[in-house]
Amino acid sequence: MSPRPPRPLAPAQEALLRQAERLDWWTIASMSVVVAMVYAVAGQSQAMKTAWIEDMLSLVPPISFLIAARFSRKPPDDEFVNGRARAFDITFLVSAVALAGVGLGLVYDSLHALLTQTHATIGVVEIGGRIVWQGWLMMAALAVSVVPPLLLGHRKAKLAQQLHLKPLHTDADMNKADWMTGLAGIVGIAGIGWGWWWADAVAALFIAASVLKDGVSNLKYAMRDLHDARPETTERGQGDPIVGRVRAAVAALDWVERCEVRLHEEGMRVSGVVEVTPRDGRALQARLLQAQEAARAVHWRIDEVTATFAGD
Repeated sequence: MSPRPPRPLAPAQEALLRQAERLDWWTIASMSVVVAMVYAVAGQSQAMKTAWIEDMLSLVPPISFLIAARFSRKPPDDEFVNGRARAFDITFLVSAVALAGVGLGLVYDSLHALLTQTHATIGVVEIGGRIVWQGWLMMAALAVSVVPPLLLGHRKAKLAQQLHLKPLHTDADMNKADWMTGLAGIVGIAGIGWGWWWADAVAALFIAASVLKDGVSNLKYAMRDLHDARPETTERGQGDPIVGRVRAAVAALDWVERCEVRLHEEGMRVSGVVEVTPRDGRALQARLLQAQEAARAVHWRIDEVTATFAGD
């Protein structure tokens, strides 16, 4: 079987994809600094430890996305005859498994610290000849860690909708979890300062539960996409309107009596089958080609569409 001709992205979408990649490079750079900073001041705080691990996990989605973007641009060959559009789906699954697994471990550690009433100790450090409570440094580091994901995640969410890339939307969700983690960690450290020993463990449990929730939900969606389920919006839970648009475009052809579509997602693309019932038996082969072209003209995301007659 010879490779099918690739359908490259239009210049506008390619520019958006390049922009998303640049944002992920910025994410890797900024979050690497955050990870080092949080580790340096973490001390014995369970919340700081959990926040540090969560910050490290936040590097998984952007790294996976960059790898997928590189592979997706490779043209079809004798082995990958359909191209590598599903590189995004595979990296989406890998990220989800990593999040779910580590999230489960973090929940266990946090619950153990809470149930065993582990009291975190926050000491003091000497800075410029003055004794400073280390909790202030922890809260300052967490406050700084909130800024990069808050700014980058907002922009990624917009690009994810424009490109209809669920892995990028997951990346944006992870950034949201990052800045929520920072705020929760600040509350936990402040609670220790007020004498509430349990505040640190509760904050850690909140962060861990957020990581586990994201991991489980993303794992569910990744498995769903790999099973060629119906297309959904990037926010999930709602059918993608592109399915109805394809059906309407083909049904509008004057020779079509009835039309059904079966579409699935491959990364940012949509492929599938259009099944039509003609009003008569004239020029059937030409009509199939016309139906395919009508379907592909609906949106830049439509990739490989096969038109067939009902009952074939």
